[in-house]
Amino acid sequence: MTRFIKFKDISKEDLEKIINKHYTHWHQFNNALDLNLITKKFKNDLTREEGLPIGYAFYDDDKLVGFCTLQKENLKKYPEIYPWISSVMIFDEYRRLGYGTKMLQEIADKAKELGYQKVYLWTDQAPEFYKKIGYTYLQKVEKNEGGYGDLFYKEVK
Repeated sequence: MTRFIKFKDISKEDLEKIINKHYTHWHQFNNALDLNLITKKFKNDLTREEGLPIGYAFYDDDKLVGFCTLQKENLKKYPEIYPWISSVMIFDEYRRLGYGTKMLQEIADKAKELGYQKVYLWTDQAPEFYKKIGYTYLQKVEKNEGGYGDLFYKEVK
């Protein structure tokens, strides 16, 4: 059985695993990432009780299989676009098993519960996956660290 749990309600060990997986993966694409800032973001900003941002861990029974966040701010040049699904990661050993699709549906449902009608995300690695699960391409966007990605949205009403 899959479960979607707020970062504030998971073990310290699982939160540390999430922080390390996030940092290790994204640092290879952006050398400017700072582990201390990532740790602060995940332990402080993403553990809030209400409002955005919120971090979610995704489990299959007791196995942590991935995580994602729901945020009001993501790309600095597009403050009018929100909420963002961000930091999407299914751990390598659980990919291509349907967990990513299920996790993204869960977070879209959370956005709907919060009163949003659409969710947005950008990618420079998996545009075909997002199209396959019902996201609509909107435009190219400039990433915070330079370069471009593809912006997608999905209606959740």
